[in-house]
Amino acid sequence: MSIALKFAGIAIACLLVGVLGLLIFDAIWVRVGLGAAVVIVVGGLLFFAWRQDQKAKESRAGLERI
Repeated sequence: MSIALKFAGIAIACLLVGVLGLLIFDAIWVRVGLGAAVVIVVGGLLFFAWRQDQKAKESRAGLERI
């Protein structure tokens, strides 16, 4: 498979994710505006990343004593 086809696949996937994001968050944008919608989405992503980090720390907690 050539590199051009891989890049085309990645571009199509990014486009689909963007359209899906617009459809999902469209109602939020209408109610609170674009700036607040960005804050909500970024806040949700930060919370998700923080929670994943906490889970990883909990799973490594016993390894610190070794």
